Amino acid sequence: MLWCRLIVDAETIFSEMINYHMNLPQDFDKRSGREQVKLENESLLLFQLLKCANFIEREINNILRPFGLKQQQFAVLNEIVLRGPISQKELVDNLLYEKSNISKIVKILSERKLIQITVAPADRRLTLLLETSEGSRQWQSCMREFNHASSMYVSYFSGGQLEKALKIMKYMGKNLAAKRKNSS
Repeated sequence: MLWCRLIVDAETIFSEMINYHMNLPQDFDKRSGREQVKLENESLLLFQLLKCANFIEREINNILRPFGLKQQQFAVLNEIVLRGPISQKELVDNLLYEKSNISKIVKILSERKLIQITVAPADRRLTLLLETSEGSRQWQSCMREFNHASSMYVSYFSGGQLEKALKIMKYMGKNLAAKRKNSS
């Protein structure tokens, strides 16, 4: 789950980073004759996260290709399986995706009969998402491959390092979610 979360967080961080870089001071590089942006440690960290997330996203997409899923679709299906029944708004909040992306992914997963859309019993205006039996079977098959890949990608971490990395990513995700909520 760490890699799924890392990819989601890195995608959100990237858009925030672009906005941040627009206001950075620039210096002139005498060798190239071009202006160069000075990168602070925060920016360097984000670039490293993006580099790792991009690699992992490509690898995860390769793993999911035989199942006909992409990384974001799998992340949504995973949230639905683990937290369902769940609303699309909750998916937006949990995954930090754009509402339009969630809507498109839900439509694809529903058309493929991996999830079903139901009306909430307490409030008929609210729709809830939950996995179908086919969605559950597909998720289990994907998770076997995903867990195998996850163990390969994090095998160089000690247990303490892995826990610390997960704690940092959760903290970052929580703060990005709060920032997103405050800017809405």
